[in-house]
Amino acid sequence: MNERLPATAGPVLSDAMAMLQTALANKVDAATIAPLYELIDGIQTREAEKRFNAAFVRAQAEMEPVFADATNPQTRSKYATYHAVLRAAQPIYTAHGFGVTFTQEPSDQPGMVRVVGFLTHEDGFIRRYQIDVPRENKGLRGGDAMTPMHQVGAGFTYGKRYCLIAMWNLAIDPDTDGNVPRQPYRPAPATRSMDELTDPQTGEVVDHVAPFKLETREGQTWADFIEPLQRYINHCRSIAEWDEWRLLNQDLLLKLKETKPQLFRLFEKNVEAKYEELTK
Repeated sequence: MNERLPATAGPVLSDAMAMLQTALANKVDAATIAPLYELIDGIQTREAEKRFNAAFVRAQAEMEPVFADATNPQTRSKYATYHAVLRAAQPIYTAHGFGVTFTQEPSDQPGMVRVVGFLTHEDGFIRRYQIDVPRENKGLRGGDAMTPMHQVGAGFTYGKRYCLIAMWNLAIDPDTDGNVPRQPYRPAPATRSMDELTDPQTGEVVDHVAPFKLETREGQTWADFIEPLQRYINHCRSIAEWDEWRLLNQDLLLKLKETKPQLFRLFEKNVEAKYEELTK
């Protein structure tokens, strides 16, 4: 992880690592070494959090409102299912190096179960989210709405849905799950990052960029390589140009495939349509 630290953190970490190595070589007692371990861990954790936050902002900027895809028959209202929320968010957050997992924990509130979500970044930083959902299995009129087994699954899915929405501050269009009427949210038209092509030298919006080898710099993530390459490939004018982009960047693509197979599969999926268009 050290090689990815910015210049401000690198010297401090290097000094701490050198002190630790010296202490270990001199067989210094554990009480003296422990603070060095804590210092190193603190530096690495803070830098990982900074990269987490930077990637989070980039991912969130690409997310759009999730359209309601289901109707609650009891309240006759529209809502977005967990699968709809996941379909909208997962391709974006995985492209930026994030993963999401969920579990259940006991709640300190009677009659509730706690659903816990963990948003993990590829650099190792993890952020925790939680929501308490009721164990209640009664319908609106007091009758049993579901079996105990169904209740467990439904409560967990309900908690995951709202936990994932909270993680990314997603808007639901329209979100009337609570039967509260409101005007549907409509974002102002904006150019999606994957649809906009910019000149790598000037930063100006252009129609075409000739194939070249992308260079990675210290502190960059895989998303910093994948995102621009996808844009360039998806603006190819011929299959020969497609092949040239892949050939020039094959070393990094092979490394991506070996170290981050899920991201590589997502990359392939995102450029598949362009390949089919060029080979028709």
